[in-house]
Amino acid sequence: MLQWKPIWTLPLAALLFVGGCAAPPAEPPEDSAASIDPKAAETLKQMGDLMAGAQAMFCRVQALIDRPQDTGQLVQFSRTTEITAVRPDRLYAKTSGDDGTWAAWYDGKTLTLLARGINAYATEKVPPRIGEMLDTMADKYELVMPMADLLVPDVRESLLANVEAGFYLGIRSVGDRKCHHLLFEQENIDWQIWIDADGQPLPRKLVITYKLEPGQPQYVATFDDWNLSPTVSAETFAFSAPAGAEAVTMPSLLGKEAGE
Repeated sequence: MLQWKPIWTLPLAALLFVGGCAAPPAEPPEDSAASIDPKAAETLKQMGDLMAGAQAMFCRVQALIDRPQDTGQLVQFSRTTEITAVRPDRLYAKTSGDDGTWAAWYDGKTLTLLARGINAYATEKVPPRIGEMLDTMADKYELVMPMADLLVPDVRESLLANVEAGFYLGIRSVGDRKCHHLLFEQENIDWQIWIDADGQPLPRKLVITYKLEPGQPQYVATFDDWNLSPTVSAETFAFSAPAGAEAVTMPSLLGKEAGE
């Protein structure tokens, strides 16, 4: 999985972003198979193959985010994100939550972020493929989309890049769906994923626990409204500035939203 930073260390402008500073996906250690339950590895592979083979996708992500306060208490924030992607070079996402309302348009040449709360936007030239664009935004601005691991070409490799151990926990329910429940350990986090046990092996829930942070705060996301063959028009990925919107640089936009 990506090298997840605690979400609260990121700019408030982490619109679509659940947190994490992404390093380029790395190969799992040679001995990783010995520390990962075979059923967990196979279930994750099936999900990864499905995601990697999808030429287009739509999904809604509903997230709950723990953020430590100066008092030492954890306060929970919520966020809902909708993502539409067409490989290899189109993406649109919008999010709303306790920390703002944002949208993003990627057309294979530029990425535009719009902060609706302050009616300002920034456009930046980025590489011509979704995976490369995600790496660029992570490297320059420490912004990582919640489905970043599912949008890169090598889904399984990205997810397992920093995993030290993996476990299959059985069949559990997410809403009315029966899912395979998997647990993976990394140096600074534990993460769990629930994958549909009936029909297509789609991810339905993700929990990241920052086990080295005080109180072990969590990021909890559920995935619904999956569509791996959405009908998408070219206009979906074309940005049109709202009336009165201010064009600024990307660093300025992120600074404005953070109150800097």
